[in-house]
Amino acid sequence: MSDQIRIKVQPDVCSGCLSCMTTCSMTNESYASLTGSRVQVELSPFGGKHKITICKQCKKPFCAEACPVDAISRHSDGTMRVDYELCIECQACIDACPFGAMRWNPISEKVIKCEQCHGTPQCVEACPTGALTIQVVPAKQK
Repeated sequence: MSDQIRIKVQPDVCSGCLSCMTTCSMTNESYASLTGSRVQVELSPFGGKHKITICKQCKKPFCAEACPVDAISRHSDGTMRVDYELCIECQACIDACPFGAMRWNPISEKVIKCEQCHGTPQCVEACPTGALTIQVVPAKQK
């Protein structure tokens, strides 16, 4: 297996501009909507650190284990992806994710999660402060 990438989150440098969210929505849903974003930024109302939630591509993915039809699987690049042909929209994966990274998009009426834009995460490209960066994980450390 080859090296994999992860999106590293550094909330202490996040400005709260939401560029990552709008870019993610445009890339994955073809419309600008915070609801359609796979990365979520919860803005701190008092100027503290903003909370950034994104799929961690877990070694033991509870979302995939909870799926009754095996619609969530790990691909060769290490990313967990949803097969929408198999998904029955039961939302068991949303309840199973301990990080809140699986979400229901009420506009498209489907479960969404970060799939790292198939190797080129657009949220990272859009982040002006470096709060989101790419981390390469060598094959041995997975």
